[in-house]
Formats: sequence, C-alpha cells, structure tokens
Amino acid sequence: MRRMVLQLPLLALWPRALVAQLRVETLLFGVITTTTVEDARSAWEPFFADMRAATGLSVTGWYAPSYQDAAQALVTNQVQLAWVSAKVALDCIDKANVEVFGQLVDSRGSLGYRALIVTRTDSGVTSINQLLSRPKAYGFALGEDVSTSGQLMPSYALFVPRGIKPQEYFAPLLRGTHAQTVDAVLRGKVHAGTYNTEELDRMKRRDPALSSQLRVLWESALIPKDPLVWRTDLPLSTRSRLSAFLFAYGATSGEKARLRQMFDLAGFKASNNQQLKFVLEIEDFKQRSEVLLDAALNEEQKNERLNDLRDRYARLARALQRPSANGRL
Repeated sequence: MRRMVLQLPLLALWPRALVAQLRVETLLFGVITTTTVEDARSAWEPFFADMRAATGLSVTGWYAPSYQDAAQALVTNQVQLAWVSAKVALDCIDKANVEVFGQLVDSRGSLGYRALIVTRTDSGVTSINQLLSRPKAYGFALGEDVSTSGQLMPSYALFVPRGIKPQEYFAPLLRGTHAQTVDAVLRGKVHAGTYNTEELDRMKRRDPALSSQLRVLWESALIPKDPLVWRTDLPLSTRSRLSAFLFAYGATSGEKARLRQMFDLAGFKASNNQQLKFVLEIEDFKQRSEVLLDAALNEEQKNERLNDLRDRYARLARALQRPSANGRL
C-alpha cells in the first residue's frame, strides 16, 4: 500500500498530454440516428471495426436517440467526436471545447441537402399556401429544436416571415426525429411535417411504394452537409490518427460498400468551424425575429433578450474564425 501511495505523486510529473491520453482508454464516436438506433448501429459498426484496426485506437460507436442527446454527450465529454447537425455543432461550440474538423461527403458528391415539408398524397393539402392559410386548420409534425432541416430552416424561411408560431398555429403539433415526423404524416396523425431530401432519397431506394405516398409541398435553400466535430482537449496525436484515417477512408471497394451503408456516404473531407457560418446567420435572424414578434414581451424585455442574442452571435462569430486545431495541421 505504501508503495502505491508513493507512486501516485509521480503522475503529477508526467506531461499533461500523456496523462490525458492515458485517461482516454476508449473513444466514443457519436452518431446521430435519423431512423432508429438499431439501423444506425448495423450500418456503422463495420466502419468502426476498420477504424480500430487502422488507428490502433479503441473507438466505440455511441448512437444518439435524439439530436439533443448528441449535444449533451459532447458537452459533457461522454463522447469525444461525433457526426452531428450544424445546429448541434453551433450549440456545442458555444458551450464546450468543441470544433468542426470534417464534413460528410455523399455518394453523389452533393454540397448539401434541403429541408422539406411533406404531406400524404391523399391528405387534401396540395400546396404550402393552403397549409399555412388558416390557424388550427391542419396538424403538423415539426422536427427537434436542434435539427437544422427539421426546425431551423422551416422556421427561418416559412414561419417567422409569416409571423407563425407553430405551437399556436397547428392542431395538433407533434415534435420528433425525422423518422417520427414522417411516420406521423404517413399514418395520418397530421396533415404535413418536416423531412429532408437525404431522408426522402433513402426512402425512395429502400421502399419506393412508401415514398410514393408522399408529396413535397416545400423545399428550402441548400444546407451544407453535416459536420464532424471533436473535442479539442483530445491529444493532438489522437486527432492526427483519427483525421488521417477518416480523410483517406473510401479507397477500396470494401470501404466504398461500407460507406454506402452509412447514410449513403462516399467519404469525409477536412473542414472547420467556418462551415457553420450559414447556419449561424439564419439562426440569429430567426431568434431575433421571434423576439421582435413576441407580443407577450414589453420593450425592456425585448431589448434585454436582443442584447443577449447579439452577445451570443458575436461570441460564436469569433469562434468560427478561430484557427482550427485539426490534427492534420
């Protein structure tokens, strides 16, 4: 026992980076689940096996039931790197030592995707103007608060400009993941709901008969592809090994096949926080507009909230301009 007690202070003499590396026995790589946790695990586990073999790192997949769970896991260091939405990435950068280091590349080489509002072909709703024509006339399924395509883009482009508060305008209003919103539409629980082009394309390939039951009422401007983020307190040597593996992955036929199973990907490319500039701008506009249109707030309350939003925008704008700690540099 005395020998053990004498050895413990020696840890204080070791380089901090080495101590940190020893503490990270297993890296958890977060994956957002747009359908089910089981589907995501089945698609990503072969990729993680390749990562462990190539890097020598003990990397385990962690499958987030919701976008909010993914954000919380990154902020609390439950996971050390992750695929997340742009909105989740912004929130994490604001709250923790997190940065963008990569970006998904899909099999078609697309630069982005679009938010959608869909309805069933037999719902009786034939246009977005009809859906938004009268309060309480239609039910709607809205995405999670931290979903870029399920929440942020529809609010920015459709609801805020029309002064619509979804929770007051639609009856009923349901909230959920992409899988849950489209399921509510298909089951006739609501007249319409949010979705996105990536999910709809996958449904068309997987179940053409099911996708044929949907009609697109509206689509957004192009949203940049989702980012990969990591915690900047990961040792530099670990980040270097991770980025070297990720940005080279997809060269062999086996790797290409595994990527296609993972969200129809072709690979990953290097990126940085500036990728999020577009989403920061639309989120800031949405939030400021909601404050200005809120009749329940007096002028003093509005000014206080607007000042808070200005501070947040300035803080995040600075963070997006910071040089990357990317392990490849």
